[in-house]
Amino acid sequence: MNYFFLIIHVASAILFIGGVTVSTSLFPRYATGADAAAFAEKGGHPAAVAMHRITYVYGRLAIITPVAGLLLAVMLGRLMELWVLLSIALVAAGSVLLVVQIIPMQREMLKNPPVDGKARGRAMGYAGMLNVIWLAVLVLMFLKPGASA
Repeated sequence: MNYFFLIIHVASAILFIGGVTVSTSLFPRYATGADAAAFAEKGGHPAAVAMHRITYVYGRLAIITPVAGLLLAVMLGRLMELWVLLSIALVAAGSVLLVVQIIPMQREMLKNPPVDGKARGRAMGYAGMLNVIWLAVLVLMFLKPGASA
């Protein structure tokens, strides 16, 4: 059973968190500037709409990753180890960033595509923060600081 949850945990991280990472990173390119403004009346640039849809849907499906990870940690008796607790905290922070900042910002940018570079920079900054959070979790998964032998 442990291998089942490990496979679900890793596969969902690759598919869903990886997808969100790519979509949030590419969204600003297509949602801002003169090219995006031309699609304002149509609901946004088609590529930006697709990136937002991926962010939204895969962001919801990504809940599978921490749930499988928590179940695995409980089954292995490692829930209270430092690396697991730090990973949980970082995943929670990333989830809040995605739900509270990134998705609403993307939705607004599709309705009113900004032409200024500041909006693109903000969107890229939030994507970058999210990517750093996922990278930190990945490092914790490998290094496992505070793990029992």
